[in-house]
Amino acid sequence: MTELTTKEFPTSAVLSTVTGRLMGDIGGVYEVLNWMTGESVFTHQIPRISREAQPVIVSMHPTLSEAISEAEQVTTDNWREWLTTWEDRYGPIIAVPRLDLDQHERIDPLSELVEKVHPDRIVVVPSPPVSGGE
Repeated sequence: MTELTTKEFPTSAVLSTVTGRLMGDIGGVYEVLNWMTGESVFTHQIPRISREAQPVIVSMHPTLSEAISEAEQVTTDNWREWLTTWEDRYGPIIAVPRLDLDQHERIDPLSELVEKVHPDRIVVVPSPPVSGGE
């Protein structure tokens, strides 16, 4: 079985990722970036990885550069109108490629967080152990 090299996502999720303007549920941004990186992206990583993803997505869909320019006009009051405009222009879904090692820097999420926040402010909550079918 071959691995997918592109995957389709809702236009709202892809445009949220490339424009930095949330055009729907934040979960869509996580889905796009998780798939593109093959990682589980943490919130503090979204801006950096979106910057990595933007040129890759735009190189596949050059017409999206127009939406990136227009995104400066998006506000909390008019985002739905912009989303409708963009869905009319680009369709309901947009395919995105996976990022390769040259396009994405893999950084341990906690190490990256330490670069942004003093370690004394970080609280690590351990995951509960996985039960053996009990």
